[in-house]
Amino acid sequence: MNLSALQHLVGAASALADDCRLVVIGSASLLASFPDLGREDGPLAQTFDADLCPEPFDETTALMLDQALGESKAFHLRHGYHADIVRPTIFETLPQGWHERLVPVPCVEKALALDPVDLIAVKVLVGRPKDLILVRLLIAKNRVTWLAVADRVSQIELDERLQLKVARTLDELKA
Repeated sequence: MNLSALQHLVGAASALADDCRLVVIGSASLLASFPDLGREDGPLAQTFDADLCPEPFDETTALMLDQALGESKAFHLRHGYHADIVRPTIFETLPQGWHERLVPVPCVEKALALDPVDLIAVKVLVGRPKDLILVRLLIAKNRVTWLAVADRVSQIELDERLQLKVARTLDELKA
């Protein structure tokens, strides 16, 4: 996905859910801050979806957006990218204060994306290999710093087991 595809998708969602604002989460949210990640040789070139959450949330709006813009629907078949409509419970995994750090999606009214460090903190928390590859790349390219990520991760409420897992992941990223 590139920034223009994200803008097109979020613009279509915004037109349908004109009484909502949209929050973009997941890897596609990085495009609002770093459009070059969507270049043909960029790490998001093989991303074909954007996770969207309408605010305020209601099931009817979510269903409408999924039916119009979801995977294997006409929009997806025509344009090659789609929206995954997520529920607000996903926000429970984000660092404290994430809402104040949202980044505007360029040229799309009422659309905001996660701050890159907030997204990367969640990717460290989840710890999937493909996510950690992206985290390492962003740290190596000085898009985010290890220290900022570690600080943001510390703002997520974790049980003891998860704290240990995340500490190991952070240690591996620092090495």
